[in-house]
Amino acid sequence: MHWRITIPMTLAMLALVASTAAATKYTLGQAAVLAPIVIVTAGAVAFLVLLWAKVIRESLRRRPPV
Repeated sequence: MHWRITIPMTLAMLALVASTAAATKYTLGQAAVLAPIVIVTAGAVAFLVLLWAKVIRESLRRRPPV
């Protein structure tokens, strides 16, 4: 196993599940059952944020100077 990757990713997953349980009406056990959905949703949101940041950065770079 790659412990340098596994340990931080496990901690990130636990933080996401705990924050989901704190932000919603679900208990920690229910949030743990929904962990795959929480992780996929967080990944999709991160992807969209990075994608739009890149689109905006490229748009600003190609813009002629004023």
